[in-house]
Amino acid sequence: PFSARSLSTPILSILRAMGLRPGVAAAVLAWLVGAVAVEEDLVNIYFGAGCFWHVQHEFIKAEQNFLKREGEELTAITGYAGGSKLNSKGMACYNDYTGLGHTEVVEVVIPRSAVSDFAAVFWKLFVGKDRVDTMDRGPAYRAALGLPGGISSPLFALIKAAQEGNVAQPFTMTAGAGDDPDTLGQALVWVYDTTAFPFHQAELYHQFHDDFLPGGDYPNSYNVDIRQQVLAACLRAKATGCMSDEGAPCTPDNDFRSLGGSGMGAMDGGVTTTTVKASNAASLATRTSFPFASCILSWCLIAKWAF
Repeated sequence: PFSARSLSTPILSILRAMGLRPGVAAAVLAWLVGAVAVEEDLVNIYFGAGCFWHVQHEFIKAEQNFLKREGEELTAITGYAGGSKLNSKGMACYNDYTGLGHTEVVEVVIPRSAVSDFAAVFWKLFVGKDRVDTMDRGPAYRAALGLPGGISSPLFALIKAAQEGNVAQPFTMTAGAGDDPDTLGQALVWVYDTTAFPFHQAELYHQFHDDFLPGGDYPNSYNVDIRQQVLAACLRAKATGCMSDEGAPCTPDNDFRSLGGSGMGAMDGGVTTTTVKASNAASLATRTSFPFASCILSWCLIAKWAF
């Protein structure tokens, strides 16, 4: 069997070499990958336990270790969730997410068979009953879990059971109502139904960022190499439309590679409001087994003719 995601980079290069605009090439690639036979059901889940910089790093490692993903195959992206309000642009941004009732989270797109492994990573983020960055206080850092169906999800029991051997004491998992209070000092996690409380991607600046905790000066392989690979694909993370994303890459007519792709500074900006939908993210993460070449050729020709 082939991994469609492992073929994404060369396919995207072919589409661009044919003269397709980045946004069109990305759309064709998403269709190609989404059209294949799905071998395993995927699910979008978000986790929150304090500052999302550290949390993202831990889940990127989990994807590498458990799923053997690399580069643009990685899906752990920082964002905001759990609030009942959005700003006037219909989004949440770093300068207003607290007032809108959201908390910092990291979303992953993973096979359902891997949920217990990723849940164990989540529970290991806690020290006693608290997040590791206890200096970050307030509801913007509350412990959170988001999954389809919330506490009614069949995955809820798996995640709850993964506490065993990974926490110092049992955590209470309570359905969140939105705009919920901080969990600091309590063995408590708010659980959100992602239909009612969806994930809102954070600005590009907050993706693959160094952490301020000891050991948080991550290597270039993380916050330069992986960062470039994920953002250059313009698939999993794009410019949000928030103020600090103005002029950023990964918009329909402007892609990261055109900026030379290095360092944090090149990432501060954006024009397009983009929250990757579950269907698209699942398509991009799908492992496949079908004759890819004939589909690629036919759709490249159609895309070239149409655009």
